[in-house]
Amino acid sequence: MPPDSEQPAPATTGPLFHFFSGKGGVGKTTLAAATAVHLARSGLRVLITSTDPAHSLSDVFDQDIGHRGARIEENLHALEVDSSKRWNEAMVAPGDQQEAQRKRGRVERALSDAMKMLGDAPGVDEFISLELLLETMSSDAYDTVVFDTAPTGHTLRLLLLPEMLDGWIGRMLSVRTQISRVGNVIKRLMPGQSDGSAPDLGANLSDARDRIVRARDLITDTERTLFALVTIPEAMSVLETSRTMEQLGDHGIPVGVVIGNQVQPDSDTCEHCQLRRSIHEREVQELERVCAEVPLRLVESKPYVIRGPDALAKLGKELWKES
Repeated sequence: MPPDSEQPAPATTGPLFHFFSGKGGVGKTTLAAATAVHLARSGLRVLITSTDPAHSLSDVFDQDIGHRGARIEENLHALEVDSSKRWNEAMVAPGDQQEAQRKRGRVERALSDAMKMLGDAPGVDEFISLELLLETMSSDAYDTVVFDTAPTGHTLRLLLLPEMLDGWIGRMLSVRTQISRVGNVIKRLMPGQSDGSAPDLGANLSDARDRIVRARDLITDTERTLFALVTIPEAMSVLETSRTMEQLGDHGIPVGVVIGNQVQPDSDTCEHCQLRRSIHEREVQELERVCAEVPLRLVESKPYVIRGPDALAKLGKELWKES
């Protein structure tokens, strides 16, 4: 559901989630930031996070943010997810384990190094973004979390990751008996190992699957999640919007709103502006056809740079004004 300053998120349901996606360069970061400021100034506690490797939240807020995050103003915090740094931090052994880590064998150290290298592997951005989603699902620190996602292809991988992981974990659980048998054989060969010294793989997998299922259910729950697809009234962007809506629909992920950004304002004196306006009007008609029952909101191009909380607040008020 769209942001509504008159109806804050119920405290018992956890934070509401807003995903902004679209082709690169259509203005999704600016619109996501404008939405975050609008919600924060309405009294909600808001976190906006960028999962796009090419971060621009710092630019649009005119403030350094980084992967540690920053307070923008009252009720509003921002975070630029750096998957490599977050992954490598997770690989560092805490406190007393560091000495044991140094004493490990060559093979173990090589495996540890390989795990750290995975932080730069394709797909890690989506995996870390999903981890952040899982963290905020059960948090009461924020009323609303706004995700400024990577361009469309990356976002589709993020949104479909719970479905993929659920299937993978399901297959792992299906061979749980065989895995348990192998574990029992190892225990018999190593009598000094107690039953409580090894983790319960089946229980860990079941717990992971439960969390993944909750994430999948959340993404498809229109009461808690709004997926905003940002586009511009140009033929290529409208075609991608149409394809993306079909792909999301095939996987049961509803688009909550389509935002047509950077619409050319009308002009009585500029011939070029009039021609651009006619092109945009035609593409807006195509967007209306593509959107069907999905709400379409239009934002005209501005003759100034939108940067900083005050400018974003003004844009957010325009974006989410009552139709």
